[in-house]
Amino acid sequence: MLRRLVLLLAVAAMANAVMLRKWIASHEKTCYFAAVDMPFKKIAFYFAVHQGGNFDIDYEVEGPNNRQLFKGEAERQGDFVFTATQVGEYAFCFKNGLASFADKLVEFDITVEDEARPEDIAKRVKRDEVTNSVVTIASDLQQITKFMKYFRLRENRNFATISSTESRIMWFSALDSLCVVLVAVVQVYAIQALFTAKRSRL
Repeated sequence: MLRRLVLLLAVAAMANAVMLRKWIASHEKTCYFAAVDMPFKKIAFYFAVHQGGNFDIDYEVEGPNNRQLFKGEAERQGDFVFTATQVGEYAFCFKNGLASFADKLVEFDITVEDEARPEDIAKRVKRDEVTNSVVTIASDLQQITKFMKYFRLRENRNFATISSTESRIMWFSALDSLCVVLVAVVQVYAIQALFTAKRSRL
């Protein structure tokens, strides 16, 4: 039992992950950093806009020496995995564009982990069944977490669409009712004016 617990903790410590949710104000730019202490580590970067505006945001990923790795404008979500070839800080920046006037809620995940090397793969082949099971379970849990994030994002967007549709229907109905009342009032005054004009002629 103790051995399994140690293995689980070891698998959990293999990756350094950060899950954050942040409201980004209109015209605001915010950056987060991940440090890489040795080359050839894998960095996974995932983000999704959950609320606000058209659910889109601008992003940039920069390596050491301000070298731009990825850039996108008006993206709803992104999922990247790349190998950090240089040691140093990697910047992950979000910018709520100049055309947007709404605050946006962004959820993002930054994971730094060691890339598998040939000697690691050879060790994995020699691992016993318990260790392989623990690694498989950890990988499956990671996949389940990704699916949960995706479906939560879909739920938030669909709820926002429903709320927007309800609001439009309410305002359209109110405007429609107002038009009916105005037309009725105009008709009453028009008929009244018509009969008043006829009486004056007699």
